[in-house]
Amino acid sequence: MLKPFNDALKELGVDKELSILSVPSGYPSPKMINLVLRRVGGLTFQFEASATRPEIIEANHALLDERGVKKLDALLVTHCHGDHAGSAGVIAGFGRPDGERAPIYLHSAAFRSLTHPTPSFLHETYEIFLSRCHWGLREYNTLSDEEMIENALRKRFRGYFTRTPKRALRFVDHGEVPDGILAVPTPGHSQDCVLYFDSALGVAVPGDTIICTGRPEAPESWDFVIPIFTVGGQSYSMAYERYLRTIRHLRVFFTRHRVRAVLPPHGRFAVTEPLAWVDFAERYFESIYRAFLEDFLADTSRGSREQAFRARDLNPYIPSAGAHPVSTPSHVFGMLCTLADEGYLELEEDIHTRQIHFRLLEMPPPSYVRDLLRTDPGPVPLFHAGMTPT
Repeated sequence: MLKPFNDALKELGVDKELSILSVPSGYPSPKMINLVLRRVGGLTFQFEASATRPEIIEANHALLDERGVKKLDALLVTHCHGDHAGSAGVIAGFGRPDGERAPIYLHSAAFRSLTHPTPSFLHETYEIFLSRCHWGLREYNTLSDEEMIENALRKRFRGYFTRTPKRALRFVDHGEVPDGILAVPTPGHSQDCVLYFDSALGVAVPGDTIICTGRPEAPESWDFVIPIFTVGGQSYSMAYERYLRTIRHLRVFFTRHRVRAVLPPHGRFAVTEPLAWVDFAERYFESIYRAFLEDFLADTSRGSREQAFRARDLNPYIPSAGAHPVSTPSHVFGMLCTLADEGYLELEEDIHTRQIHFRLLEMPPPSYVRDLLRTDPGPVPLFHAGMTPT
């Protein structure tokens, strides 16, 4: 299911074609990101580019030098977060004259983080604080511009993107994909997530859709992690619904394609049985839903089932929600909004505080999430070279 990168690549016989370049992410957690270097048919591709910090760019360049790379022929980005795309405009120029870059491939949904990083960062800042109000953690009418914009944690991430002109970008959802690579949209973690599949090598680069954790020397610690649902372009139930559809699409994709290994950007392992991740993800979301029904709603100490509640009120009841301040609460909130969409819950948003209160209208069926995960997701969208955009 999971194997240390070097062991997996060697066993698959692709250790000459693929290398894992681990560099700092620029973020408190996870601290490192795995860039993937692909050399096939005389062409050199790099998947992902970390944050625009001098020491990170220097580390990336040094690893390319160590492997004898003269220049990159393509840079493929799974999504426009700072630790995956921030330095794309710099790294794409490796080994080239000033102003010249290898083409940068990405989904078009969030490219403005590269073309206009400062206003994009500002907009994301407001969206992040609004989401925390939705969960019931803050009150929007008490937040000042200074408190949000000058927030210490947010300030740390300013400048993580190098401004890059749109003419340097190639949009995979427009059919601009290198030969031999399939791009599979996998939204949920972010609206623009893409999984890249190298059909010749049978290896996939999934972005943050699939990540893992654990220490190589302690196999009992090896496991998968479900990523946070980030808020850019993904309000209310949107990220939850997208990610659950992504799980269903990837079950179909991994069944129909010979995916020999998936190379997550965080963690130190390759996924050698991709369907094991699908099984894990399904169990995770079913467990959250079960805890909501069987633990939270059944707790008589909180009053009647019909009593209003906020997403934050579920933290003590949902596995890992109390331990992780962001990821699981983002999943819980999306689930609650989805149940409100279905008519099982009432959703009321205060026009001043922007806090959202939910109220039970009708008990949803115990099998709701399980049935949702087993619903036919429709055709898997695949983008590849030579396709005609529709």
